[in-house]
Amino acid sequence: MKNRRAIAVLFFLLILSFIIAPSPTNAWGDEGHRWINRAAAEKMPDDMPAFFKLASARLSFLGPEPDRWRDRIELYRALNEAQSPDHFIDIDKPENFQSLPDNRYLYSEWLRASGKDPKDIGFLPYSILEGYQRIQVLFRMWRDPRNSSERDQIEQNIIYYAGVLGHYVADGAQPLHTTIHFDGWSSSTNPDLFTREHLHSRFESEYVRSQIKPEDFSPQVKPARKLNDVFADTMKFLFDSNSQVAELYRLEKTARWDQNNRNAQSKQFVTARLAAGAQMLANLWYTAWTDSAAVQGQ
Repeated sequence: MKNRRAIAVLFFLLILSFIIAPSPTNAWGDEGHRWINRAAAEKMPDDMPAFFKLASARLSFLGPEPDRWRDRIELYRALNEAQSPDHFIDIDKPENFQSLPDNRYLYSEWLRASGKDPKDIGFLPYSILEGYQRIQVLFRMWRDPRNSSERDQIEQNIIYYAGVLGHYVADGAQPLHTTIHFDGWSSSTNPDLFTREHLHSRFESEYVRSQIKPEDFSPQVKPARKLNDVFADTMKFLFDSNSQVAELYRLEKTARWDQNNRNAQSKQFVTARLAAGAQMLANLWYTAWTDSAAVQGQ
């Protein structure tokens, strides 16, 4: 009898832990990810295939998709453990991340040689690069399908992977996903006395949900353009986001990042970051399309 009671208590505590456990960090929350994907979809040039330009609702829905895989109520943690490092890159100093290889395994070897665990530093540049390449391959298949009756299947795959790519690009536009100071200033050196209090969720979810609307940033997004070097441009995008970390912390000293923050500078900062994410995403989608016309291997 005592054993049954003990088992019942343990089961109850297990269930309770899932209920009260904090949710995984989701950059920009559900709303921001949806908005970034939709804003990018609205900026496709005329030569983008019609099926893609008509898929803004589906692309928007898929914006939060990788965060859905990280649901804490799942029995197994395998997917969350495998996927979490794809959402960030903890840059200590940008100069330490110059000339990275365009291969996550070589990157992992470099980190281990430096005494760092890759899963602690993150794989965000590779999540973006690999997602871009999936779309490019599919666009090439769409241009010349082996079986024309399967073209609609290819289209569905393009939309799905394009929507998922949007999530990681949006993560990259969130400065706290590109820094060691991802949830409070973490280093012992802190001359500006930036807060060491948790602010990650307050910034990306609570503030955005209450103070931002898609029309606040979508006019800042320009028509998509072709990128010259996808991986180099991805790193430039991430370095630019990382350069905004100190300003994010400075703004916290002026007006706390939460639902009650109505500071004009805070709003300007966030809308600029959301627009940067949508712009980069639009450019990646369009580049995947234009580059898919090249002969493979050239």
